[in-house]
Amino acid sequence: MLERTRFARESDHLVFLAELEECAMPTALVTGATGFVGSNLVARLRDDDWSVRCLIRNPQRASSLEQLGATLHEGNLNDCDRIEAAMPEVDYVFHVAGRVRALSEREFETDNVDGTRHVVTAAAAQATPPGVVLVSSLAAGGPNRPGQPRRESDHDQPISAYGRSKLSAERAAAQLADEVPISIIRPPIIFGPADMASLAIFTGIKRIRLHAVPGFRKFPVSLVHVADLCDAMLRIAQGGSRVRTPNGSKLEQANVNQGVYYIGAERSIPYGELGKLAAQAIGCSGFMLPVPRPLFWLAGGAAELYAQVVRKPTVLNLDKVREAVAPAWECDDQRLRQELDYQPAAPLEDRFAETANWYREHGWL
Repeated sequence: MLERTRFARESDHLVFLAELEECAMPTALVTGATGFVGSNLVARLRDDDWSVRCLIRNPQRASSLEQLGATLHEGNLNDCDRIEAAMPEVDYVFHVAGRVRALSEREFETDNVDGTRHVVTAAAAQATPPGVVLVSSLAAGGPNRPGQPRRESDHDQPISAYGRSKLSAERAAAQLADEVPISIIRPPIIFGPADMASLAIFTGIKRIRLHAVPGFRKFPVSLVHVADLCDAMLRIAQGGSRVRTPNGSKLEQANVNQGVYYIGAERSIPYGELGKLAAQAIGCSGFMLPVPRPLFWLAGGAAELYAQVVRKPTVLNLDKVREAVAPAWECDDQRLRQELDYQPAAPLEDRFAETANWYREHGWL
């Protein structure tokens, strides 16, 4: 009888410890979890034993998230009731979802700005508001002069409808910064496993050995591997500074500075070097193909006209041409490195090789 009692007490103690450990695990809500960045973030969070909820639009695309142990909540960024239902007792919200292609500025506004406002408003309504990490874009800050990477203290000057919508989303979030701890990360070009955009560079090199570059010029860019981006997002969530609400009448003109972070790899490169890195990663030769600017504008205009006719956004359009012909897209991530000890885990050459291997393993390349 004594032995049975002792066993019961030990079992109760183990159950208590297990429950305590489970309670100690941070809980995250990830929007846009079926996308490129979101899916990689969910995998990273689960590897770190976080409890993860995912706001998803299409459950049929989310089977891999369930296999990772994430809890699915069906809904979209304009379904406030569904967002609120996924929010209780969440410690952190990683707002990754957003529109990158659209037929009009209004579509960008609906998803990127209104959607962000709905997510942050739902967070503010919680008894203990969770910390929110908003994934914005270098496009919200705008291009830079070559050799002068964009910093968080620079005045924001987006040149595309997409960039303007991301900046407006930041400002919409900042309106509630007194009620919700909010931080913003502005990544440049993102690449890595499951990325369809960088896949086009690899397939172009593999099939025709060419990488198109807009104009006869060097076009310096910053980029970041998705694993490094996810690492930075966790660092920002748990230890980053927070956005401050700008003074009322100056809200629209304010450059939200504190709580904003740029991120990059160990170096910036000319855009043409992306093709060389891809060629090296798959073990073949590759060549830059400079495309004269007039042809680039012509292609962008034709693609946009086609998109309007079929009512489906395309990858290439006039908005993307405006970004492509800008002088440079570089950013300085010293704030992130100094405040949160961020460092890219591997050089670009290794990251491109890892990405190429993932494409091969999954039959994409």
